Amino acid sequence: MAIDTLTFQVPEILSLVGLVQCVYILVYMAFRAGSVRFALLPGAYFLVLATAFFIDFAQRFIGGDLPSYPVWQWAAWFSGPALSVLLAIQVARVTRLPRAADFMILLLPVAGFAAAHLMVAGGDGLLQEWLTIFGIVAGGAAMLTLWLRRGLWDDLRRDGQGTRYWLVLTLVLMNGAFLSTMLISLGPWLTVAQAGMIRTITGLGLVYLSGTALFRIYPQSLNMAGRGRAPEALDEAQTALARRIESLLDLDKVYQEPTYSRSDLARELNVAETVVSRIINVHFGKSFPQLLNERRIDDARRLLAETDAPVKQVAEEVGFNSMATFNRVFREATGRTPTEYRQNAGHQPA
Repeated sequence: MAIDTLTFQVPEILSLVGLVQCVYILVYMAFRAGSVRFALLPGAYFLVLATAFFIDFAQRFIGGDLPSYPVWQWAAWFSGPALSVLLAIQVARVTRLPRAADFMILLLPVAGFAAAHLMVAGGDGLLQEWLTIFGIVAGGAAMLTLWLRRGLWDDLRRDGQGTRYWLVLTLVLMNGAFLSTMLISLGPWLTVAQAGMIRTITGLGLVYLSGTALFRIYPQSLNMAGRGRAPEALDEAQTALARRIESLLDLDKVYQEPTYSRSDLARELNVAETVVSRIINVHFGKSFPQLLNERRIDDARRLLAETDAPVKQVAEEVGFNSMATFNRVFREATGRTPTEYRQNAGHQPA
């Protein structure tokens, strides 16, 4: 095809836009990831999405020369739900990577691929149709595991971690839309081209929304110093902001408000959330949730040791609106449950 006659169709343009967005995020992470370990999973997620967009974009130009092209296209798109689940788990745990057992979910699309080939080997139907069917089953099973881990998302909602909670919800809704589109495409209601267009638009939404949210959730790894370098010192204005944060914590005790979030703090300081995150990471050496929970647990220790207040009342007074979260955070900080801590402190409730 001569360069002067080269034209792109609308689906190809949309796929190219998605590819460029993914590449931008990957390059940004590569040059500014302060914590490579925590950037690996988001990086893999956007790399797979970039591959899916590229395969869609290049299909008209090179797809006809490669008999296995539809299989690679299937693998790129249907790996998304399983990777989304792992990303959601990391988002929920934020300071810890998913457990080794969680990565077993990546075997679901592999199992779907094998099942489709077994059906075709038995002489039952076309490979592409069975790949779509088992890809939907694998993706649905992956999404089901999020429901089985719903305690993580409940904690996010109760603790006022709005950005993380909505990112997880976005991943669920977008993957649900993708799987629903693929299911409808098996019937007469959508043509292959229409299904591909909807799939691409869904992918664009995933890239935009998840990329925006991830930059807010992980500013310490994505928006700070480069790999292997210590963060730069705060300037005079940022140091003054750090003192204002100390005042809000020590005098106003803003952490006792259960729904107090990083965005609330940013509004009080009249700065961007990324600036707040950088100040907290450099000045305090902690993340925002760690900073608040540290003070909440300090208050809880004092109340448990010096008062007869019920444990539930203590949790509410220091800023927790979930007993499950209070117990988990308290145990992580002290190695004991609140009740055990009170008993060892020598104070029994009346």
